[in-house]
Amino acid sequence: MTRGTDVSDMKRKYRTATEVHLPDEYNLYLEKEADLKYGENPMQAAGVFKFSGSNLADLTNIRLAKSGKGGISATNFMDVARAMDGLKYFPAPSVAVMKHLIFSGFATQNGTTSLDNLYRSARYTDARSAYGSVVVFNRPLSIDCAHALLESYVEGVAAPEYEEGAMGILETKKDLRVMQFSNLDKLPKFVDDDTQGLYDIKALPTGRAIVQTPYLTSIKGVEDLVLDPMINGRFVKRDPTQEELKDMLTAWYINFGVRSNGIVFVKDGVTLAVGSGQQERVGAVEQAIVKAYQKYMDRNNIPYNPLHGILSKDGTIVNSPLKGAVCSSDAYFPKRDCIDLMASVGISGVIQPGGSIHDEEIIEAVNENNMSMPFTLERCFGHF
Repeated sequence: MTRGTDVSDMKRKYRTATEVHLPDEYNLYLEKEADLKYGENPMQAAGVFKFSGSNLADLTNIRLAKSGKGGISATNFMDVARAMDGLKYFPAPSVAVMKHLIFSGFATQNGTTSLDNLYRSARYTDARSAYGSVVVFNRPLSIDCAHALLESYVEGVAAPEYEEGAMGILETKKDLRVMQFSNLDKLPKFVDDDTQGLYDIKALPTGRAIVQTPYLTSIKGVEDLVLDPMINGRFVKRDPTQEELKDMLTAWYINFGVRSNGIVFVKDGVTLAVGSGQQERVGAVEQAIVKAYQKYMDRNNIPYNPLHGILSKDGTIVNSPLKGAVCSSDAYFPKRDCIDLMASVGISGVIQPGGSIHDEEIIEAVNENNMSMPFTLERCFGHF
């Protein structure tokens, strides 16, 4: 069988204007849904407004079920909405731990892990960042989950429902804000989903706004990935394993909620580190690797020597916590240094858009390191 799918045209996407034309004038009507305690900072007044041309706000109905500290702030509300925008891709039980609109930890069921232990896995991804977080579930919150939430300081929690007895446990924490939402499955996800009346608006401090269509992905499953991308006759030789593909899709979907440059490491359905908001691609990779090592130390209470790596309690070097994990990158790799760096710490596969002028070099690096590397042929930059 002939191997290698020619992806040379991907580079042209970055040089070609999108043919969809927006109207010259938007008459945008917003209807206030609720007042908020304050905006991103206490000196900023804020409220939640909904687009009058869409019924999505009414369908999802994000609402306060239990108040704390005077109500919901803008950041609390945005954390819930951002988490829902990621959770919508996961049919299995899943948990998002949000901090400042970024996933500090995420876990989706890979087997039979209970929801409360999924939450613990997501929390322990980055326990320090999880302090004061907003935790969002895509399943009804159980009594066991309620007890797990009280194991550390959580600022807010949101779920589609609360099982009998769970709310009573949460009410023992007077400052904890509890929210509820509905119809997570109604949020648009994929290309051609209905987005009528929805706009992605970036307000600028110069009296302007960037208006764009909402981000929708063409990747509905592994069948939409290019497993053997080829440039100038050179193609990725190793196909991903089934386990790698599952984790790659998880990492790819989570990357939509990460500030660019964004790097996400995942293993067994759980994020190991999220590198977010870096100005250089290799810097985002380095940041994510350092975070993965640091968080491993936190979880296992072991010392770290920056010259020699992670040390066990008896002083011997232990294996990389990233061995066998996969990486998602929200854009292409400019050079092979990112690939070689990830291979050196045990990353086994990478999912990325492709489209670099150095893709041939990237493919060569992947093959030399016996890694897999599907292309998505789409970029998922996010700058909020």
